[in-house]
Amino acid sequence: MVLLACWLLPAGLPAAAALSNQLANHPSPYLAMHGEDPVHWQPWSEATLQKARQLNRPLLISIGYFSCHWCHVMQRESYQDPALAKLINEHFVPVKVDRELEPALDAHLIEFVELTRGQAGWPLNVFLTPDGYPVAGIVYAPRERFYAILDDLRRRWEKDSEQLSGLAHKAMDEWAAIRSAAARQPSTATSFAHSFKTQAGLRQDELAGGFGHQTKFPMVPQLQALLWLSASRGENSLDDFVRLTLDQMAEQGLHDLLGGGFFRYVTDPAWQVPHYEKMLYDNAQLALLYLQAADLFESLRYREIGLATLDFMVGAMRSNEGYFMSSFSAVDEQGREGFYYLWDEASLRDALSGDELGVVQAAWFGKHPEANEYGKLPRWQKPPAQLARDLGLTEPRFEALLGSARAKLLKVRSGRSLPADDKGLAAWNGLALSALAAGYAATKDDRYARQAEQLASYLATRLWDGGQLVRARTGNRVLAEASLEDYALVARGLWDWSRQKPAVERDDLVEKLVRSAWQRYFRNGRWVQSDTALIPMLEGRIATEDSPLPSATAAISYLSVHHRALQEDDHIQEKLAGHLDEVRDHLADAAFWYAGYLELLEPAQSLP
Repeated sequence: MVLLACWLLPAGLPAAAALSNQLANHPSPYLAMHGEDPVHWQPWSEATLQKARQLNRPLLISIGYFSCHWCHVMQRESYQDPALAKLINEHFVPVKVDRELEPALDAHLIEFVELTRGQAGWPLNVFLTPDGYPVAGIVYAPRERFYAILDDLRRRWEKDSEQLSGLAHKAMDEWAAIRSAAARQPSTATSFAHSFKTQAGLRQDELAGGFGHQTKFPMVPQLQALLWLSASRGENSLDDFVRLTLDQMAEQGLHDLLGGGFFRYVTDPAWQVPHYEKMLYDNAQLALLYLQAADLFESLRYREIGLATLDFMVGAMRSNEGYFMSSFSAVDEQGREGFYYLWDEASLRDALSGDELGVVQAAWFGKHPEANEYGKLPRWQKPPAQLARDLGLTEPRFEALLGSARAKLLKVRSGRSLPADDKGLAAWNGLALSALAAGYAATKDDRYARQAEQLASYLATRLWDGGQLVRARTGNRVLAEASLEDYALVARGLWDWSRQKPAVERDDLVEKLVRSAWQRYFRNGRWVQSDTALIPMLEGRIATEDSPLPSATAAISYLSVHHRALQEDDHIQEKLAGHLDEVRDHLADAAFWYAGYLELLEPAQSLP
């Protein structure tokens, strides 16, 4: 695949452009970590695109994020290599992008790579023509393979840039046609709820819990939809599967039993081996999920897990400014994946007394802590009550020994390095506010109320300027403009908190955010993620999916249904009705990926 029209080098511009690495000391930790690379990284901006057009060079857009393990690996292997950097600097305009700051660009290029290669992920490296049409894309590649790809693209561009540009334009047209045809395809499902439940059943892992039989992600919106079906319609045939999934996520490798919080995903179907980054959006959604499950299943244990996850967020992820930071890295400062969380037998023996060691090994490690190069992750071997009986201990004595051991291990762990991405992203903090609202609703604990009020104030005064929202800022500097997901999830967070602590100003802001979302991102019956795209992008979609964030368009629709002022706006209600009809008519066959629409499209039933 290829891209763009040929541009002439303007008179007076040197053949070797005076580019240099522009990322040193950038407020985005991900971009800043590339500030010393020999690659002449440019920020994503109109000025950078103008440079590419002036030089008639392809763009190399490299997208990743701070907590991504393979992003660090590719930096170390390729982007810090002088010879490879020389090739890039002389023949491309390299652009480094933090995917968390540019979600619309990231989604656009992810879709392109999925379409052309079958799968995509991060680090994502996409080559575009100077006017912004994708030519080719890859994810992680070892240094030698990546060098060969770069050199091949260099030669092809130098030989016939016009042909590559023409192919890229044609590919974009074909891509748009595929998207349009899919959107016109009528659904065959007679019921959105039945379709969702059938699809969830086909994807469920009945033995290990979760969806799929390989890599496992939490997939919170889908689990919440199953809870809703059970609570509101009495469709509880998948309740045992939901409980199994909740138990597996809490007891196995997805959950940090020692320090709290959940990892982003596990790499195996049995939930044993996590990918060690911790993301705010996962922990906020999981805290809310466990609290909702606690209500439905009347489970004190799920309640404790939900509240403990909130406490982890407040204790480890909250900034002094009142927002929650984005993530913790999968690798430490020496590039060791998971080292912060892992233990070998020698480390355990150094840290613990004999009784503590015996309990910890029985409870969390089994007989062999050495699982890999650095050790083993704590996970429950058996339920705690059974472990206490097996060890001949009362439950209080067992808990006391485990608590003492936990404190000692946490002290040792605090001496290890765990790099963090301290950006405060609007959408993700909207999710955090929804979780805090649920925590307060469950406990009436003023701790959660104070945190929620501070976060709501930050969103309303620091990220909203009275006319528009920004995605993130540091001091007085805006790091990125807001996208659709920011308007949607900030509005939902403020709405959820206002249900607990009513405030006219918060409801007014929710109304403004939702109105702005309809005005800025809903065009000709389709939703776009950004209204300020710098390169050509396809027309929007009928709706956004639930994965890994909740659907932004479902959140906007929910608030449009429930907010009194929006209920009385005939223009918005007309657009909403048309939008929901489109979802029902064209997306029901993929209902699993639009779980957030279930409550909007299917009426709740009166239960005995």
